[in-house]
Amino acid sequence: MRSLLLLIVTSLAYFNCAAVQQPNILFVLADDMSHTSAYGHEFVKTPHFDKLGKEGLRFTHMYTPSSKCSPSRAVILTGRNPWQLEEAANHNCKWPEKFKSVVETLVDNGYAAGYTGKGWEPGKPPKGRQLTGEKYNQIKKKNRPTNRVAVYDYAANFELFLNNKPKDKPFFFWYGCKEPHRKYEYKSGVRLGKSLKDLKFSPYFWDNNENTKHDILDYAVEVEYFDQQLGEILTHLKNSGELENTLIIATSDNAMPFPRYKGHPHEYATRIPFVVHWPGKIKNSGRVCNEFASFIDLTPTILEV
Repeated sequence: MRSLLLLIVTSLAYFNCAAVQQPNILFVLADDMSHTSAYGHEFVKTPHFDKLGKEGLRFTHMYTPSSKCSPSRAVILTGRNPWQLEEAANHNCKWPEKFKSVVETLVDNGYAAGYTGKGWEPGKPPKGRQLTGEKYNQIKKKNRPTNRVAVYDYAANFELFLNNKPKDKPFFFWYGCKEPHRKYEYKSGVRLGKSLKDLKFSPYFWDNNENTKHDILDYAVEVEYFDQQLGEILTHLKNSGELENTLIIATSDNAMPFPRYKGHPHEYATRIPFVVHWPGKIKNSGRVCNEFASFIDLTPTILEV
C-alpha cells in the first residue's frame, strides 16, 4: 500500500461502505501553482486553501512525476507513472483508448461526474469519452480581476452541476482552475494593491529586477483568484448540505511557469502544495504530513475510499 493510502485511508476516524453513504469527491486543481500562504509564502494570500489543510491534512512532500500539464493530469487520472502511459506521457497528445480514467470508473460505479475549467488538457481524448466528467463551462464571469484570467465562473458552474446532478447519486467534481497559468496582465499585482518593496520572494537563480518582481506579483494575483473561487465553491458545497460527506483534495498539476520550475526535472518543478479535507473522517486533523507522496497514489486512494 502506498504512502498516501496509508496516511489518508488508514487515518479515517471511521468509514464502513455498508453503513455509510458513499462520499462525494471534490478534486481541486490549480494550473501551474507552486505557492500558497499555508506553506509560509507571504506574497500570496490563500485563506480557503489554507483552511482545508488546517482542518484536514497538509502535505509537505507531494510530487508530480511529470512537470507539464497533460502528462501530470494523466498520472492523476490513471495512477500510472509517465513511462507507463504511452502517448499520454506527452504534452498535447492523444489519449490511448485502453486507459480508463478514475472518473470514468467512478461513473461506471454510480457516481455523477462533472468538471469546470480545464480537465485533461491539452490533448485529444478518445471520441465520446469524458475523462473528467461532463463539462460545466456554460456560465461566464462578468467581473474578472484581470483581463488574463479565464472567462469561466468556476463557482457558478459548480453550483449548476450540483443543481443538475441526480439527487440520489454521490458525485465527483473536478474544479480545474486555469489560473495561475500564463499569460498575466502586466503590473496587475501592483494595480490590485501589492507592493514591489514588500516582496521577499526572490530565488537566487533569477534576476532580482523590477520586471521579475512584477511578474511574481502578477502570478500571485492569479493564485489568489484561484483561492477566491475555491472559497465560493466551498460555500455552495456547504449550502447544499453535502460538505460533511465530501472528500476534498486540493493541489496543483505542476509548478509555477517560471525558469527552473514548470517543465523541468528540478525539485522546484515537481513538488507542489497538497491538502486533504474530510470533516469528521480524519483522525487527528490538522496534521502536517512530511512523508513522501506522489500523484501516482491518487487514483488508488480515491478508489479505496
